[in-house]
Amino acid sequence: MDTKCIRDLSAEFAAHLSRLYVERSRARRFRGSNAAEFEAWQAQARAELTALMGGQPAQVPPLELERIPLDPPDDPAFSRLRLERLYYRTREDLTATAYLVLPENVGGAAPAVLCPPGHGGGMNQLVFERQGIYHQYPLALARRGIAALAPEHIGFGERAGAPYHHGYSHEYYYLAPLMLGENAMGYLLWDMRRALDVLESLPEVDSSRIGCYGLSLGGEITMHTAAVDMRIRAACLSGFFTSYKSTFLREKHCGCGYVPGLVNIMEHVDIAALIAPRSLLIENGAKDPSFRAEIAAESFDELREVYALCGAADRLALHIFEGEHEISGAESFGWLARGLQA
Repeated sequence: MDTKCIRDLSAEFAAHLSRLYVERSRARRFRGSNAAEFEAWQAQARAELTALMGGQPAQVPPLELERIPLDPPDDPAFSRLRLERLYYRTREDLTATAYLVLPENVGGAAPAVLCPPGHGGGMNQLVFERQGIYHQYPLALARRGIAALAPEHIGFGERAGAPYHHGYSHEYYYLAPLMLGENAMGYLLWDMRRALDVLESLPEVDSSRIGCYGLSLGGEITMHTAAVDMRIRAACLSGFFTSYKSTFLREKHCGCGYVPGLVNIMEHVDIAALIAPRSLLIENGAKDPSFRAEIAAESFDELREVYALCGAADRLALHIFEGEHEISGAESFGWLARGLQA
């Protein structure tokens, strides 16, 4: 008896998702024709996106910020830099940690960049891994006179795993909240906004000059944070800005990035439009296998239209570099420095 399935049922499901995408996606995309309509759309869309993401606690606790100076490694990369470990409250019952990298002789009015990690080893990978996809970019920023804060995400690095519970894993951290009506991206977004609170509280930082720069998951959370929080004056999205249609709906990505109902209201380009008219650079490796450069360019062309509409065409740029899924910095370091000028 031949029991082999003669139909491609997986292809049917892919086609089903494509049909749903056509029918349901981007219900809240901008459809106006002038700057006033765009501004009104932004206010409504930002509120709707914030509500959909969730993650905000009913009460915001004091930061209870603790700063611990660290001896940097005996490595030329850390020359003339200061390194600190921070602890602070994100919720009444949750504590976050981060690395703060400062120029050695920083004064009281330095610009700052929030550096969210992507998938992998968390903040330790960003700061200490010499050979890797991040190229120690928080240190590169600090060498340019910019304070860099690398926070640890829930479910990664030092905020993943628990010795008393064998069922803890990264998957646990994004699956368990779903049972209580929450999602991991909402938690990550809230933690980023608390990290902005930290930067605002530091005497070394000029709170009017804060940027954000991340790769992959770090680029995703940079996009969301800059979209909903106006304290971010300049942003760089690396190895992420393409579309959900070409990534999360095309191939398997980590479940922590799937937000129920998100594509129904917005695509990458719609979320990024909420950053306008603030400074935004899109950075993408030409050989990135998942977040493809040609899709980034297509979405960028659409995004450029809304930046032009609000008179900010010069505050948006695209840099496709000869690389893979990695930080470049060739254009972004200077772009952020200029966008955060006093």
